[in-house]
Amino acid sequence: MARISVFPYWTTNPYLNMLYMEARSQGWRVDGKWRYHELLNELQVLEAGDILHIHWTSPVAENVKDVAELRSRIARLDGALSGARSRGVEVFWTVHNTISHDTDYDAEEVELAKVLARRSSRIIVLNSQTAEVVSEYYELPAEKVSRVRHASYQGVYEPSPGRRAARRRIGTIPPGDLVIGIVGGIRPYKGLGDLLRAAGLLAERNPRVSMLLAGGTTAEAMAEIEAAMPGNVTVHRRHGQLTDEEVVTWASACDLFALPYTRILNSGSMLLAATLGVPCVVPGEPHLRAEYGDEQWVEFFDVEAASRVDALAEAIERGLDRQNGARAQAAEQFAASYTMHDMSVDFAELLPR
Repeated sequence: MARISVFPYWTTNPYLNMLYMEARSQGWRVDGKWRYHELLNELQVLEAGDILHIHWTSPVAENVKDVAELRSRIARLDGALSGARSRGVEVFWTVHNTISHDTDYDAEEVELAKVLARRSSRIIVLNSQTAEVVSEYYELPAEKVSRVRHASYQGVYEPSPGRRAARRRIGTIPPGDLVIGIVGGIRPYKGLGDLLRAAGLLAERNPRVSMLLAGGTTAEAMAEIEAAMPGNVTVHRRHGQLTDEEVVTWASACDLFALPYTRILNSGSMLLAATLGVPCVVPGEPHLRAEYGDEQWVEFFDVEAASRVDALAEAIERGLDRQNGARAQAAEQFAASYTMHDMSVDFAELLPR
């Protein structure tokens, strides 16, 4: 039976579980590895007709002692990919990020992307503007590129219980507060310092504004949160891995998701928000405006403004002022327009017959 070997194979990642549904139903064996040395071993044992599907590249740099070691790893991976391709193994690469978030090795990450662009037989993009966005750093050969959008999480998570019910479950959020939130992995690239400072500005004008942070939190992100914590804003926090029920509860308690990422190509958090009928504020990057500019549940802030914090606060204020059932309904309709079934079928269409 032909295999799809996934790297990194993070089995708790709902996106990966959704993506391969149709492939599995067609008889493909889907498994994988998530460490660099395991990836090299996989490339030695995969056979003609098998597929190696690379998603996120951060494990390649995990635990390297210096830049020389990372460069050595990239060179070894390049050779292993070349050898596998010569044996008839297909290599798929999905471009989730321009380069890995929070990396200390930008130049080497770009070199790794160039290797993957060269060695891949198929390059999958989620955003229609991906090739243009990454062209500042590396080229994606047009003949290799196929688009498979990121589906919503409809059918993965339970429906929203509603804002009031969610806040009752949490127990610490007053029903009348206007709540700005981030739910999911909490990491430095998500612009937490800017968001906390923006919340502080809003609270000067409206004391009923509060914040919600829920999800696994890195040590670096925790330090940033503590340093930027405003004294005039109540911040409701749940740091740690969330169960599916907690994801739904904490996300549904928000009036607005604010996602001021400092480097964003795609965002699963936007799809989570849409699934649960929660509007979003995101950077006004051209590729995001092209993708979501017509969506009334999405508010953009000016990334070219003299003050990023002021621009973010203004966009959040606009989003909170426009709270109504129509925006929530528009988000839910967007989520229903492209589901995990649609995504898995579109991906399966790319598999060799």
